[in-house]
Amino acid sequence: LVIATLDEHGNVQEVYGRKILDNLRVGTPRHLYLKGGHKGVWNVEALASAKDVILCEAHIDALTFWCAGHRNVTTSYGAQGFTEDHLAAFAKYGTQKVLIAYDRDEAGDKGAAAVAPRLAAAGIDVYRVLFPHEMDANEYARAVHRGAAQGGQVTPTSEALGLLLRSAQFVLKGKRTTPPASAPSIDVAAASP
Repeated sequence: LVIATLDEHGNVQEVYGRKILDNLRVGTPRHLYLKGGHKGVWNVEALASAKDVILCEAHIDALTFWCAGHRNVTTSYGAQGFTEDHLAAFAKYGTQKVLIAYDRDEAGDKGAAAVAPRLAAAGIDVYRVLFPHEMDANEYARAVHRGAAQGGQVTPTSEALGLLLRSAQFVLKGKRTTPPASAPSIDVAAASP
């Protein structure tokens, strides 16, 4: 499976490849990228149209949200693959809230913990989507589809993912560097008795 990351002009910035079979030679990587540093932001159109953005760890998980109707989604390049391109795009489009939907495993938790303060320092409120332990978005969606995640009850995937988004755990408040335009300036010295 090959997924391209395009910029606003349709130019390829990055390519992600995923081997989908399990009968691979020993040592064959399952996830592949272009050589060099990661560039670009997948689904940058979502940043232009939404102030709240879902940030996944992997393209497959981001596509899971997208296919379930949650189109305000993008992805890092793995648990440690959040780049300056992501921060620049969030700033450019005025992202106000990021819901980190990394895998609920040790790598995903460490990655989310590393990304959260970077987002908050950029003035973005940060939340953590809590999948069941050892699950990612795609595994959770497939379990919901089979009825396994809801105790045998089948729930539409879009609703189940929406519930997780709405119940995301607050992590950090964005540190705004400038006051809102409507806030009056107050002379502290003049206001003191």
